[in-house]
Amino acid sequence: MNRFPHIGLLLVFIFLTACGGIPMLNPTATLAPTDTPQPTLTPLPTDTATPMPTSTPDGTATAAAKATGVAQTGLGELDELLQELDVQYKDGHLAWQQSKPLSIELSGPDDQVLAVDDTLTSGNFILKSDVTWTASGIILCGAAFRSEPDLEKGKQYRFIFLRLSGLPAWEIDVFEFGQYRNSPTDTKFSGALDQGNGATNQFVLVAQDDQFNLFINQHHEGRFFDFSKQRTQGSFAFLGFQDSGKGTCEFENSWVWTLD
Repeated sequence: MNRFPHIGLLLVFIFLTACGGIPMLNPTATLAPTDTPQPTLTPLPTDTATPMPTSTPDGTATAAAKATGVAQTGLGELDELLQELDVQYKDGHLAWQQSKPLSIELSGPDDQVLAVDDTLTSGNFILKSDVTWTASGIILCGAAFRSEPDLEKGKQYRFIFLRLSGLPAWEIDVFEFGQYRNSPTDTKFSGALDQGNGATNQFVLVAQDDQFNLFINQHHEGRFFDFSKQRTQGSFAFLGFQDSGKGTCEFENSWVWTLD
């Protein structure tokens, strides 16, 4: 066997090493670079539903809307009632409306007057009310109008209707110093009045200068005059009278439409 190639290669290796021909190996191994971690994702903010703003009640707007509704309803009623009368009601406006029932409790003999609105006065107007009467006997319910400030004794007009057995009566009077002085209508009788205990009767009174038109339960009772012009302006009130026993006059759905 030829051993020389091995010895020759050995000698060559030694020679090259001595001359620096072969670089020395670095005994310290260089580590491969590690992977740089990817940046973590910052989560986007979740969408939060913005609540819808709640509406704040507007008392003035609500009152105005109610007044408009009452005015429209009132005009509809007047269109039916006054279509044959020469009353320029469409040129007027709603001056007062009732916000809650008004009740007069009576224990006879008893006479009571209940102011409608201390700030309300008018001469030419339309007054409407639904009146429920409850009594064990005779009872009188109605309204004062064009009154002096003293509603109990001051000069005024009064519309009254009476619950009498078999005698449904009403009248418009001039009232002063606690007395009925005269009556522009005298005592009238109406089959339109419901005399039943607990019955509700509606009246609509139109006052225009020296003339009065009255409707009871949508029935036109007639046109009446007071040429003496006892009162041309004043306040309003509801009233009740009970001769004996107990009774109640309750007023609802009332309003005043001024023609002034």
